[in-house]
Amino acid sequence: MDKYNFQFNSRLWDFGVPNVQAVVSSATVTPVYGNDLVVITAQAAGLTLANPTGSWVQGKDLVIRIKDNATPRAITYDTKYRAIGVTLPTTTVASKTTYLGIIYNSTDDTFDVIGLTTEA
Repeated sequence: MDKYNFQFNSRLWDFGVPNVQAVVSSATVTPVYGNDLVVITAQAAGLTLANPTGSWVQGKDLVIRIKDNATPRAITYDTKYRAIGVTLPTTTVASKTTYLGIIYNSTDDTFDVIGLTTEA
């Protein structure tokens, strides 16, 4: 019997293939644990980013990509989003893509937004 009889989860070897939560438009978007990327493609109303659901672990990252439908839309954030070194945008820029880079901080139970960029 091989003393190094390991069983590997095939997901561990699934490099470079993010789990994507796709949303066309919704007044409230709730990121779900297990997704690496939330893509909002044609936001047609004011947007509330609700607190993510699921059992998040220390250091788990999340990217949220937002684009409106050619009209600027308000963005609001639920209680667990915290800006670290950035200012959270309060509106979209018409027809431009915005990315939010987020890391879960289990010590403070917050989703720390540490990166932000909007298409020029």
